[in-house]
Amino acid sequence: MSLHGRLFALLLTTALTLACNDADRDASESAPSATIVPSASSGPPPVVSETPPPPQAPPEAPPGPAPEFVIVAGGDVNLGRETGQSILKDPSYNPLLQLSPLFKGADYRFVNLESQLSDQDGETQSKLNRLIFTGPPGGGRMLHDAGIDVVSIANNHAWDYGKSAFLETLDHLTRAGVGFAGASATPNQQYKPQIFRAKGWSVATFAVTHIWNQGDISKHPGQAHVAWARYDLLHNAIKRAKREHDLVLLSYHGGGEYIDVPLVMTREFVRAVMNAGVDVLIGHHPHVVHGVSWYDTRPAFYSLGNLVFNMHKDYEWTGTGFLARLAFRRDAPPKVHACPYYILGHTPTLYAGAGKPSLERAFAQRLKQVSITVGGTQVGDPGEYSCMELTPPEPKPAKNKPPKKQRR
Repeated sequence: MSLHGRLFALLLTTALTLACNDADRDASESAPSATIVPSASSGPPPVVSETPPPPQAPPEAPPGPAPEFVIVAGGDVNLGRETGQSILKDPSYNPLLQLSPLFKGADYRFVNLESQLSDQDGETQSKLNRLIFTGPPGGGRMLHDAGIDVVSIANNHAWDYGKSAFLETLDHLTRAGVGFAGASATPNQQYKPQIFRAKGWSVATFAVTHIWNQGDISKHPGQAHVAWARYDLLHNAIKRAKREHDLVLLSYHGGGEYIDVPLVMTREFVRAVMNAGVDVLIGHHPHVVHGVSWYDTRPAFYSLGNLVFNMHKDYEWTGTGFLARLAFRRDAPPKVHACPYYILGHTPTLYAGAGKPSLERAFAQRLKQVSITVGGTQVGDPGEYSCMELTPPEPKPAKNKPPKKQRR
C-alpha cells in the first residue's frame, strides 16, 4: 500500500473510534434511572427492575344508610279524558308540575294511577261511557319525568279497555322506568310487593283494590292479574316484607265515593293490615279527603283525595287533596305532614296569594273533622308549601271510677 493509502486508513480508523466513544457517552447520560439487580458472572445478563410504586390506600367502605328517608305519596291520577288529550298534543305536558318542589324533596314518590295507558287511536275516553277512559302511551314518560317512582295499578279502572290494554299499561310503565304494584302480567303474581331501594333504605309496596267495575272479580279474568283486598292473601307477605325491608307501604283503593267517612269493610281491612305491621297506608277512591288514624306512631290515610282528576261540580271537596309527606328515621317516629292543594281543571295547584291563609284554615279544619270518625289526629300550623304536621291525638285521661260501696 502506498504512503497516501496508509495515511488515509489511519485517519479513517481514528475517526470511527472517536465516534463510537461519543455515542456510548451520550447513551449513558440519557438512560433512565433504574435499580440493577446484580448476578453471578457466569449467569444470565443483569435484570433491570423499575422503582416500585408507592403503596395505595385501602378502598373506602361504602356509605351506610342515610339517617332520614322521605316518602311523598299522592292520590288518584287519571291520565285519560282531557289530561290524556293534553299529553297527546304536547308530549312534554306535566300536570304535576306545580307540585314538583314537594316531589323533588322526596326519596320515594308514589301515586295511584287511575287509568290505563294504551293506544286507542287518539281516544282517551269511551264515546259510550264517560267512566271508561285511558291515558295515552306517553303517560308513562310523563310520570317518569314528574319524578314518580312507583304507582298502584290495583283499582277499578285497571281493566277499562280490556286485558290487552292492561298488559300494554304495564309495558309502557316498564319502558318508562316507573315501577308498579298490585298488578302483574304473569298470573297470580299480583300480591308480590314492588321493592324500591335508595340511600341504603328498602321499601316494599303492596297495592290492592276493593272496587271492580266489571262485576264480581272472582268471576272475572282480572282476578289473576289485579290484587283484590284479601287479607288472607296478604298476611304472610306483609310479615315477610317486615323482616326483609326497612319500610312497608300499602296502597288501598276502596270506600264510598264522595262521602266523608270510610265504610265499615274499609275500616276492618285497614285495621287488619296495620296490625300486621304496615308502616303507612295510603288510601284513595272516594275522591274527597278522609281522615287520618294512628296505630301507635304509624299513620293510615283513608283517602288523600284527587290528585290529577277533574273536580265534580256537585261535590265541593273533590277540588281539594293533599300529599302525604313522611320523613322516616331509624331512631325516632316518623315526621308526618299533610301538604294540601286545590285542583284547577285537572291540575293540582299549591296554595298561594291573598287567599292562602283562608284556604289553609279551611283545609286544617276539614281534616280535623273527618279524622274524628277514625280516632282523631292533631293538625299543626302550616309551614313551607302549606304543609301541616300531623300527630296522634292526645291520650284521653283515664276516668276515675267511684269507689264501690261496701255492703254492710
